Amino acid sequence: MNFVKKCLAEEGLEFKTLADNRAEMHLHVRYPPTPNGHLFNVVIPKNRSLVIVGSVTRVDVAQQREMTSHSEAESVAWEEWLHEARIGLIRGGFDWTLHLGHSGENSGPLQAFNISRPIWFDGLSQHCFLDTLRTIWLSKLALIHEIRFN
Repeated sequence: MNFVKKCLAEEGLEFKTLADNRAEMHLHVRYPPTPNGHLFNVVIPKNRSLVIVGSVTRVDVAQQREMTSHSEAESVAWEEWLHEARIGLIRGGFDWTLHLGHSGENSGPLQAFNISRPIWFDGLSQHCFLDTLRTIWLSKLALIHEIRFN
């Protein structure tokens, strides 16, 4: 636990400790360390030998409306886009969840997505931990840009 906090402090990353009776440690971390940084959860679950790094992103209502329109007008293209998003997350080695609304028979708009990755203690290093934060952040940005520009 102290190792994770030390890594964050050395990189100048802000974090806040949360009360969580299911975890040995639960932190909110702002990454990158800018006013527009994303909120990450860093959790060491009780009785587990790992730290989970993850982040949830909500899709704004305007983008959801656009996705609904797209899914209704071009349902095959929409399902292909969702498939490619899933494949990209799988290839990135992430645990992930896409929260979709539903529109009749078609998948509805993407409402939110969660990307995370576990790091087992025997492989935990400063490089691995911080690279995981960075990799998840870049993957979130990639999906956000896909949503905005496709």
